[in-house]
Order: sequence, then structure tokens, then C-alpha cells
Amino acid sequence: MNPTCPAVRVAIALLGCTPSAFAQLPNYTAAPGTTVLNTVFTQITTSAGPMNVADGVFVFNQVTIPVGSVVVGSGSRPMIWVVNTMTIDGHLSADGKDGMRVQTIGSANFPVLGGLPGPAGGLGGAGSPRSTTQSFQGQAGYGPGNVAGAGGGGGSLALLAGSERGSGGGGGAFGTQGDPWFRTPAGTGTAFVQRLGVGGFGGLGASGSATRTLLGGAPALTPFGDGRPDNDFFGLGYDVASQQFVVGELSGLLGGSGGGGGGDASNDNIVLSPNFVQDDQGGGGGGGGGCLVVYALQTIVVGPGGKVTANGGHGGGGGLAGSNTRGGGGGGGAGGLLILAAHGGIDLHVKGETYANADYDFVLSADGGVTTTGFFSPPLVTGKYPANGLPTVAANVYDSAPLGGFGGLGVVQLVTPAGVGNADGTNTILDDNIRLFRNGLPLLGAQKQRYLAWRGFANANGVRVDDSGTPIVIGNAEGDIRPTPHLLPLF
Repeated sequence: MNPTCPAVRVAIALLGCTPSAFAQLPNYTAAPGTTVLNTVFTQITTSAGPMNVADGVFVFNQVTIPVGSVVVGSGSRPMIWVVNTMTIDGHLSADGKDGMRVQTIGSANFPVLGGLPGPAGGLGGAGSPRSTTQSFQGQAGYGPGNVAGAGGGGGSLALLAGSERGSGGGGGAFGTQGDPWFRTPAGTGTAFVQRLGVGGFGGLGASGSATRTLLGGAPALTPFGDGRPDNDFFGLGYDVASQQFVVGELSGLLGGSGGGGGGDASNDNIVLSPNFVQDDQGGGGGGGGGCLVVYALQTIVVGPGGKVTANGGHGGGGGLAGSNTRGGGGGGGAGGLLILAAHGGIDLHVKGETYANADYDFVLSADGGVTTTGFFSPPLVTGKYPANGLPTVAANVYDSAPLGGFGGLGVVQLVTPAGVGNADGTNTILDDNIRLFRNGLPLLGAQKQRYLAWRGFANANGVRVDDSGTPIVIGNAEGDIRPTPHLLPLF
């Protein structure tokens, strides 16, 4: 990655990669409210008037997203910005959309749609996907680029008398399957398998009950297969401790996969029932988070009110009324790929406290989705996180009904020129040009480390270490970026 991809290389080659060349380009300031930019083709209003943009590559001098402005990427291509400078005080989003929640009864001949993906991500699978006959499973989510069947698996139909509840759809995947760093521990058996990306088991009973026997949808596969998590990125890294380059395992720019649709529950326990329309539907899976790249000749600034996201969408709750008392929940979409690269450095104004200290307002995120429910009956799940300061949802609460599996975490990469001599006291030169601020004041040393929460590169024993070879132990004590970022040098 250095520069990040062929489209970026072509753009900067044409410009000669000089400030004066960029100065000849128009500026873009986002309008108040929400602006949706499609990466296949869109028209954007610039300082020089309307401009057509094809193939998702947006090339400008200065880009500003003010407070109150939201710029949303959509479409089948990655969203790539090649700029002189970018300042974000609003929200730049490549998020997947939420799957539909079941709100009707007697409608099993109408699919419960999955969420749309972010740019180059995967669509969520539908609950109750068959319109002319009984749905034995929810539809599987789609892989990146909308590859059919490559997302989370669909939940299963509760058909036998006494099984009562369809199972949940599996979560999409990208950097991980499920969320290994979610601060509520995983359970065993049917107790909170959703944290692993597996759809909640159908059947009657509380979390972990032996009567919960109807398997949920499987999580999607990740694009990473060598068992080495420190190279789960796109491009080229450098391990200072071993003085070795590390080639990222990701071969191209893509988003996360979608979650699987939840399973239905039979109304009369008859196989291929002619009255299948009375079955209770499963919820739609969440769309996968997209691929978002920002490459700046000078600086990228995410201000005190700004954020950049490539989150997966939430799955919808199954019937009745979205609370999964009968139908299974849709699986969460996986987070996508978020890359910020800047020759002049990246300024991030962090938001309050860290994830380790129960603050869930992140400056950058490529997070996975969960199942969100209606208000008909418990459990009540309105999102992945509660209000800041509160603990995350308990395992036996989330798994008290067959909610969908968690969408996997995405990948965040911060790419800047390496420093010299550990100037900021964080024990790596890879973050010297990533400047963190809290309440307007710069963070250095241990404070910068805990907000950035870099995990380091693996040594010969597989232990993640800093530049001096000292082990780094982060666990789930993450900072203000979810998931924790990969730090790469920009040449």
C-alpha cells in the first residue's frame, strides 16, 4: 500500500503529486444534511460547479465535511478519495444498512429484506426468502461485491412441534468472525454463540438450555487464511523490531460480507404446508460495511465532532414483531475496510474515553452489526452498545432468544511516513505522524498508546511486540478506534 491501489497511483501520477498540481483542482464542501455518492457514477457539486465522477475515485484539492454534514458512499465499487487535504467535522460513512425487522404476521410469502451494503460490500440475506412455498432457511448473506451465498448462513425453519422458534442468521465476516474483543465474554453451547458470529440456536428455553437444539447460521468466511493476524491488511507494512517488511494478506480493496437472514417458524408443523403464509418470519441480515480509502498529499483531519465509519449494518429481529419470540434474527453485517493515508500526517480528535473504559463513541470504526429487536417482548436490543459508561449486553440477555450472530470486525489502516527516534514516547515510529488530540490537547506517551491501542507485529514466537521487541497486551482494552488499527509506513 504505498500508495494504496492502482486507481490512486494513476491519479497522483497524472497530478505529478505536487501541491501546485492539486491546487488547480476544484474543492468540495459537503452540503448540510446527507449527501449520497454512488461509486459507479454520481454527480457532485464542487467549487467549479457540477462534476461527474465514475468508478468511485473522487479527486479534489481540498475536501471539507462540516458539522451537520453526512457524506454516504454507496455502490459496487470502493469509495476512494485522492486529495490535497481533507477535513472532517461531520461524518464520512461507508456503512452497510440495517436488515428489515419483522413487523407483520401472516406474511411469510413476502421476503424480509436484508440491508444494502456499503461500497464494495455484501448485501444482507433475506428472512423468509421464498414467496411461493415454505422457506426452510433464511437466505445466506452476500460476500464482498455481492457474491451470492458468501456471507453469513441463513437461520433454519422451526418445523417440528415443540421447536417453536427459528434460529438466527450467521454474521458476515471480514477481519474476524464475530467480535473476539466484545467486552461481554462468550458462552458455551447455545449461550451467546452469537459473539462468535454464529446465529442463535432455535428452540424453546433460556440461554444454554438443552432444548435449544436448532442450529443457527454459520458465520461467513474471512479473506484471511494464514493464521497470522498482524498481516490482515492491504499493502505493505514494516516490522521495526525485526527490520522486516510485512506483506498484507489482502490482495484487493473490498468491503465486508452481509449477515444471513433469520429462520422462520412453522405455524402448523407441516412440511411444505399449503398454509405456509401463516409462518412467522425471520429477520433480514445486515449489509456489510464498505471499502473507504482516503489518500492525502498533505493532511487528513478528523475534528472534535467528526467521524469516519465503515460499519456493518444490524440484522433485523424476527417475528413476532421483531422480538424473536418465533422467527430468528438476521445476522449482523461485517465491518468493512477503512484506510486513511496522508503524507503530511493524520490528526484525530478522540471522543471522550476509550472502549476499555466503556465509551462507545469512536472517531474511526469498521465495526460489525448485531440483531436489533422490536418492543413486543424481551430482549430489547437497540444497538451493539448501550449508553457510554454502561456495560455491554449480558450473554444470557442477548441469547435469551435466537438473535443473529455478530458481524465480524472490519479492518482499519492508518498509513503515514514513519518518524525517527520515537518522538512521541509510544515505542513505535509508525505512529509519529498520527497526532491524537483530546479536548484540544495533544496526547503523548502512555495516553496516546491507550487511545490508539496498536497491537504491534508478531515476533518469532507469535507474540505481538513494539519496535523494541517489548510485548504488547491489548486484549479487549481497545481505544477510540474499533477495531484497533494497523499502522503502516507511507513511502
